[in-house]
Amino acid sequence: MKVRKRFWLLLFVVIIGIGFFFLPKLTNAKDSLEDIISSIRVYIEALYYVRNAYIEKNLDNKKLEYESIKGMVKALDDPYTEFFDPKSFKTFTEDMQGAFGGIGIRIESRDGKILVVSPIENTPAYKAGIKAGDEIVEVDGQSVVGKPLDVVVSLIRGEVGKEVKIKIYRDSDKKYYEYTLKREIIEVPVVDYKTLKNNIGYIKFYEFTQNSPQKMIDALKKLEKTSGLILDLRNNPGGDLRSAVMIASIFISDSDQVKTVIKNGETKTFTTKGVVVYRIDRDKNLYGEKVVKGIYRWNKPLVVLVNRYSASASEILSGALKDYGKGILVGEKTFGKGVVQTIFTLSDGSALKITTEKYLLPSGRDINKEGVQPDVVVEMAPENVGKDNDIQLNKAIEVLLKQISKLGKTEKLVLNKN
Repeated sequence: MKVRKRFWLLLFVVIIGIGFFFLPKLTNAKDSLEDIISSIRVYIEALYYVRNAYIEKNLDNKKLEYESIKGMVKALDDPYTEFFDPKSFKTFTEDMQGAFGGIGIRIESRDGKILVVSPIENTPAYKAGIKAGDEIVEVDGQSVVGKPLDVVVSLIRGEVGKEVKIKIYRDSDKKYYEYTLKREIIEVPVVDYKTLKNNIGYIKFYEFTQNSPQKMIDALKKLEKTSGLILDLRNNPGGDLRSAVMIASIFISDSDQVKTVIKNGETKTFTTKGVVVYRIDRDKNLYGEKVVKGIYRWNKPLVVLVNRYSASASEILSGALKDYGKGILVGEKTFGKGVVQTIFTLSDGSALKITTEKYLLPSGRDINKEGVQPDVVVEMAPENVGKDNDIQLNKAIEVLLKQISKLGKTEKLVLNKN
């Protein structure tokens, strides 16, 4: 009797917690409080017996709580849904703000592997020779194979000036390599720009952060006298959706239109004007993210470089530019991350990043696991981006010069929208 009384007291506390912390956050929640309580009864029973019957009394209850949440998230079998403890959530928000301490690599989780998307120039990882496509297998002697992305990030980062050992597998060489790197304060570059031969503007765009749109506008203003632009989104892992919409607004206007075909049980066809990307939720509701009015405009010829590590917001931007015929895509098919994550902060500073919606391009195309197909396909190893043998960049220059030449002859340029 005493045990049952304590059990129901614990359950009551949990119920109060659910009602207070979670219900206000989801006004459109479909599951009632009673449904949730019923579904977690067995979990509460198990938690009670672990905490009160396990041979060791001094359990780390917070660890039990966090590992339980991680197990629930893992059961979703979604690489983009993650749980962050307070420390790892702080790391995540630092990324979005554009500065952090570490060794200077962008990484992505794919098929249980932690892959280097790209090393950041002039950082310890870049100078040591770590390349895009390398698989990280160990950090400080600890295997990270199958580990969540946030866990691996927290292992790599640490006190500035302290060393970290990284072991990678390079598939192109079929070899393992080990590096001992000293952590530094990493300032994430947003854009690099320059003028190439034949008066061609070039912008290398690294990541979509909160300050990306202004950085992009600043770079474009410096390149206003060029004849055309190459926008390089290769190895760009994406980031902030709002930034992608604002940057797309530089090239797309609210009067631009495209035929949209939505296949969702039934096929719907309509005309889209000025929508950069559609979001579709679990109830099949469709939301359009429209261009931002009054932003700086670029109306000269444009070529966009993409590759297998152009992901998420990079795919939204490049896909929208292709759909509206605003630029020619050169390179290879993109990564294929077409889902939206929403951050839910929890009461102790931890957070859940949950996949809540899908992205659809203005044409209605679903890019998740499919990617965006370039107009001009040029296959190239991702580690050759920016090197002397950058054949994708060479092809982009060739394509852009043809655009400029056609416009000079007053010929109308027709872009491939397939």
